[in-house]
Amino acid sequence: MAKLVYKIDHATNNFKLYNANNQLLQTASWFLEFGKTSSEIYSDKNKVSYKIIKKFKFWQWKTSYKITNKQKETFFLNSQNKQNSLFKLALNEDIFEVKIHYYKKKSVLKNGVKIAEFNDGFLESKEENTSNLLLKDTTDLETVFLIFTCLKTGVTNQKPLLKSQKELISIQEDWGA
Repeated sequence: MAKLVYKIDHATNNFKLYNANNQLLQTASWFLEFGKTSSEIYSDKNKVSYKIIKKFKFWQWKTSYKITNKQKETFFLNSQNKQNSLFKLALNEDIFEVKIHYYKKKSVLKNGVKIAEFNDGFLESKEENTSNLLLKDTTDLETVFLIFTCLKTGVTNQKPLLKSQKELISIQEDWGA
């Protein structure tokens, strides 16, 4: 099965998801509100489809994202380790996992099978604020964009201190871009 290619532009706190034909599919933005970092994902009709609140559990050194959909159902994307390189989301009957790899790559697994890969390293993109997304099936696009938005909530384009590559997960299956 061929991989579907998408592009996500992010300018500071705004995200725009485009297909291969540069058609805008979804948008999202994050903001600080009463000391909390929050995000909203908008449908093509500019209605809020998801609200996200980012929390950092200081004593556990883990990040958690509270996700509320338009039906007011609540889900959580939780870090599984102190390095915040492995996340898990239970959504309906499916379990989504995110693995953060070397060189700013991320893999998304659904029920143990890799369904998507993000490349934030800008290695193959001439646009500095663009992430490449490879996806196996369009039915998972909304969830994968939701996960991407969670992980980018509160992240600025400042150059961070070098994070030890040892804390990240090695890539088992590199899809390329």
